[in-house]
Amino acid sequence: MPKSKHRKKKPQPEEETTYVNPLKQTWGKVVVMILVVAFLLGLVATTVFIMYYAITG
Repeated sequence: MPKSKHRKKKPQPEEETTYVNPLKQTWGKVVVMILVVAFLLGLVATTVFIMYYAITG
C-alpha cells in the first residue's frame, strides 16, 4: 500500500451534449416567423420613407 492518504477521484464518464434544432419545435417556428415579419415590415417602411422624402424632397 502506498503511504499516501489522499483518495483519488474515479474518472467520471463524460456526458455527451445533445443539441436540439429549435426550428423543429413550435416556439422556434413562431420566433422565426416574428423575426421575418418584422424584417419585412422594416424594409417596407424604410422604402416608403425614402420614396416619400425623395419625391417631396
